[in-house]
Amino acid sequence: MDRRQFVARVTLGATAACVEFGTPSVASASTGQTNLRFIGMMGFVEREDRSFLVATPGQHGLHHMTHVPFLMARAGSPIAQALGLTPSAGVVPAAFDTELVGSTPSGFVYRSLDNTALEIVSGTRDAVTNNASEMAQMNHIAPGKRLRGNIEKWASATVTLRGGRLENSSAHPDAGKVWTFGNYRQRLTDAVNFQNFDGESTTIRLTSVTEARTFRAAPGQSSELWIVSAATPDARSENPTKLVHSELLFEYLVDATPILAECPDATGREVPDTELPYVKPTSASMGVVASETRMPPWNDLCYMAAWLIGKDKG
Repeated sequence: MDRRQFVARVTLGATAACVEFGTPSVASASTGQTNLRFIGMMGFVEREDRSFLVATPGQHGLHHMTHVPFLMARAGSPIAQALGLTPSAGVVPAAFDTELVGSTPSGFVYRSLDNTALEIVSGTRDAVTNNASEMAQMNHIAPGKRLRGNIEKWASATVTLRGGRLENSSAHPDAGKVWTFGNYRQRLTDAVNFQNFDGESTTIRLTSVTEARTFRAAPGQSSELWIVSAATPDARSENPTKLVHSELLFEYLVDATPILAECPDATGREVPDTELPYVKPTSASMGVVASETRMPPWNDLCYMAAWLIGKDKG
């Protein structure tokens, strides 16, 4: 097993529990707010101070499944310029987010998140108000399993969230439907929004081995950023009623028996013909255009999971 395969195995061992609370929210940003939109497979871990660590899985060598982490923003926006996002040929944003159906592809820019960390601080509190209730609640799905302690070391990318609030959202028509894990049932989502509270500023710090960039949004300043972890074509399933990615969430947990999430009402969705930016990290790090591998016309739901430590898990 090479390092990249091991990176993914350790990261996915981190995805776990979330309790039911909060209510769904409108996915789009309100005027005068910083709105960060998380889409795809990633794990949210609540720390003891109720800040969050978000980890993206990267490559899963055992199953030949790869999730590509990248940033997306509107071309010419202050946040895109500050964080160094660039165009990527052939990428259609609507393929990743149904809210962007009808948007102009040339209006968006991208940056690889592989081997990169983001620190997002909103206001002066460490605690994040968590109103996101549709991430996989693994404390109920696989109770008694243990969170791995070395996620930050081995994740393909990490995001730290302090302050602000997380809320339910969706980027796929099957998000919000009831899925079953054996005898356990819950609604699953593939997207959550992070927003600042009114009157609070937000600072985003992007760091890699050789680079550091900072964006600061003043109170009342509108900003949008997408943090995406999208599956490559070879990682996608032809059966949208069974989430094959569920196996990964269990396989990398200690002593967990895999249970696939199933939903007979799931339909998948037809996506535009698109490139997937930064399939190869070596290209992404240089801002080179996307690879020639295209996504299939139907895709399944890359859902999220979270492990809550600072709150009573019930």
